[in-house]
Amino acid sequence: MTLAPPGPGPIALPLNTPPFYFLVAVLGTFILMLLVLRAYYPNRKRGFEGYLEAAGVSLAFLIFAVAFVVVIAMHDPKGNTTSFAFYETILTGYWLAFAIPVVTVGSSVQARSRGAIRWVIPSILVAIAMFFAIFAYYYGGH
Repeated sequence: MTLAPPGPGPIALPLNTPPFYFLVAVLGTFILMLLVLRAYYPNRKRGFEGYLEAAGVSLAFLIFAVAFVVVIAMHDPKGNTTSFAFYETILTGYWLAFAIPVVTVGSSVQARSRGAIRWVIPSILVAIAMFFAIFAYYYGGH
């Protein structure tokens, strides 16, 4: 089985679906929390740092996920199997449910050990490997 690049095909990749709306709502919740923190405590540097420490990884993954799905759906509203597999990998939520905690733990361990335990890069590599494992599942027709 040869992996074709994402492109046009027969599979609809709509953005007007409950999983996409939920993904955007979760990202919106994190952004709203940040805006409320900044509005009520504008000069509290430690509060902002705490927010970024706690939510930084989640925000990064959520922004990536929303942007990735939008790009795929806009580029190929009807996609091929590769486009569909990328789309489903994000919107099913399995990858995000796995990757966010793994990278959060890796990031926290490295931050708390002041860099002595270097876990950020390995945790990102594990998240990438899981992304492609889930992608392969959907690419295989499941």
